[in-house]
Amino acid sequence: MVLQLPEPAPTDGVITVRHLADHDAEDFATATTDAAVRRFAHLPSPHYTPHLVREQIRGVIAAGLRSGELAVLAIAHTPDDRFLGSITLFDIQHDTAEVGFWLAPHARGLGATQRALSLVATWAASQGITTLRARTDQDNTASQRTLDRAGFHLVDGPTPQTTPSGQTINGLTYHRPTRPA
Repeated sequence: MVLQLPEPAPTDGVITVRHLADHDAEDFATATTDAAVRRFAHLPSPHYTPHLVREQIRGVIAAGLRSGELAVLAIAHTPDDRFLGSITLFDIQHDTAEVGFWLAPHARGLGATQRALSLVATWAASQGITTLRARTDQDNTASQRTLDRAGFHLVDGPTPQTTPSGQTINGLTYHRPTRPA
């Protein structure tokens, strides 16, 4: 299954979820130096540069979309297309996928992630995914509130869990159907 975003990219008029682009590389790399992103995003690379981000866009990110195994996408502010953060689908198994997200500091508190999760759920449903899974550190109360507001329900935890970066956390697991009940 190739993961393909529709054209135009999913938007609600405020937030757009779109493919990462070269012009996002500087903002992406800068945002990954933020303490909260470093602590809670569990990114696979310990350090990002604009060059590395561009390489990943052309390499592992493009390959993941082609194989249907990974979708690393940008959360952008619709009016000016400014990069706000990233939302990722991974660990895609049959009709379920895990979703992860993080925001740059300037984008927090605006509801951008909740909006992006809604857009991704609709898109994922069009790809045959019926359930989104999300995990977060038990200490990440902002993420927990976002997941609750976005229609996710706590199904497990806290339990020891291994993150995509290989760290072990006391994690909480959430689920959400991609279509409203």
